[in-house]
Amino acid sequence: MEEIRAAVQQKSEKVTAQQIADNVVEMIQKKVFRPGEPIREAELCKAFHVSRTPVREALRLLQNNGVVKYIPHCGVQVVDMTEKELHYITDTRIALEVLSTREAALCVTPEQIAELRQINDTFLKEQDTYYDAEFHMAIARVSGNFCLLDFLHNLYIRQAIVPSTIPMQPQRFPCAHAEHEAIVQALELHDQELAAKQADIHFHISQANLQTKLRKYLETKQQK
Repeated sequence: MEEIRAAVQQKSEKVTAQQIADNVVEMIQKKVFRPGEPIREAELCKAFHVSRTPVREALRLLQNNGVVKYIPHCGVQVVDMTEKELHYITDTRIALEVLSTREAALCVTPEQIAELRQINDTFLKEQDTYYDAEFHMAIARVSGNFCLLDFLHNLYIRQAIVPSTIPMQPQRFPCAHAEHEAIVQALELHDQELAAKQADIHFHISQANLQTKLRKYLETKQQK
């Protein structure tokens, strides 16, 4: 319970169901909640100082997004992603991320380039995959395509369990940082084709790493 309270960002205003859902996603990423473990409504109510109504709505949002599932007589649990499900998500992400990068190359400003580099440097310094997601979402925001933003946000939510089950290896961070910088350089040149190519390379490398780590994770789990 104390771990849950520590993970909650206290706010003075009324907490909404979406805010609760977002915080639960962060807690999953930080391993407060793990795949197969229950998420108890009563604990969330105490942590957020709310009634069961917004908590249940938040859990419904997460269930609709494929992050949690309801099991009769057991309650709500974090889902355990299969290799096929991860493949579907990453394939879709590659298509959308490449498109958003291509569109962003047309309209990115020097200020936005500076922001991307700052996020990328923080990603390397903190070695936190949160900033990887923030880097790519920032590119999507630059594109101005609200449809892409909505779809990508949904995919990032669906991938919430990945950092908790198959965390990025330390040696991958500098490589990903360099790949991000290659994307930024192409954006800075306003070169759509180069930006799209660099994004495609980055995501295919990331996908290969994720698939390998997930396969090992599932094999280890089956042996237990």
